[in-house]
Amino acid sequence: MSDEKEKSQTLEDNLPMVNYIMLHRIYDMLTIITNHLDPEKAGKMIEYHEQGYLLGPNPSFTPPEKIDEKA
Repeated sequence: MSDEKEKSQTLEDNLPMVNYIMLHRIYDMLTIITNHLDPEKAGKMIEYHEQGYLLGPNPSFTPPEKIDEKA
């Protein structure tokens, strides 16, 4: 018996990661805007995003793995 699960293949199965990446990219762009709106920096940021990089900070909130349902 194999304990490995099948990898998710649909966007809906990967929605938390998609949301994380998009919010990260928004954070990156807002950081540039608040730091004097430099078109050269914005262009570099877009190139990094196209290559799959995220330049913002790591997540600061990690939800608990198991919720205690005791009443």
